[in-house]
Amino acid sequence: MEGKIDNLIKAVSEIKSTQNKLVSMMNSQSEKMSSLTSKVNDLTSKLDILSSDNESLKLRVSTIEDNLNKTNISNFSSSNNLIAEMLDIQSRQKNILLFNLSEPTSLSNDSNVDDLTAITKIFEFLGLQIKPTSISRLGSRSSTASKPRPIKLTLSDQKEVFSIFAAQNKLKTHQAWTNLRFSSDRTKAQRDFMIHLRNELLRRRENGEPELIIKYVKGTPAIINSKNV
Repeated sequence: MEGKIDNLIKAVSEIKSTQNKLVSMMNSQSEKMSSLTSKVNDLTSKLDILSSDNESLKLRVSTIEDNLNKTNISNFSSSNNLIAEMLDIQSRQKNILLFNLSEPTSLSNDSNVDDLTAITKIFEFLGLQIKPTSISRLGSRSSTASKPRPIKLTLSDQKEVFSIFAAQNKLKTHQAWTNLRFSSDRTKAQRDFMIHLRNELLRRRENGEPELIIKYVKGTPAIINSKNV
């Protein structure tokens, strides 16, 4: 009887020991699961951060691409504007403008003939054998006779333009033509630049630089000191 009791006690002890081992194993597995869960959570957090960084990077790349596209469009537009300006300048190289020549009172086609006759006499006075290929008054006719429209003359060669500029000072010796003035046929950009130069010249003269003038340097107008001419 006592042997059975001992065996029973021993069996109970073994069961308790086994239970303890199982509890220990379960606790260990629980700890491992907790650790794994923590790692998974940490990995999930890092993935969220990585995803956020990726979205930020995509936004930056998109912004850079947009800026590049805008820059390319701007550069292309600037290049086109420059080419158009150069072509416009080239198309005007054989033109010259004449200011302050009185307009004929007639509104018929004869007025153009009268202008051509007057211009021919002016060139003869300047000692120039130049015959324009075409002439035309610019703008609408003014009701005020004291404000004649400028005349655009198209010549056969650009050299004739230079010859007129070189000789035009002689007009000041002619009583009827002393107010006549020839000028280049400028583009809008060139006219705007000349307006800017004249305003700048006026400002600097008023600020104590009376010796400044506008002079063409290698074909481009610039403000220079008259003492250096």
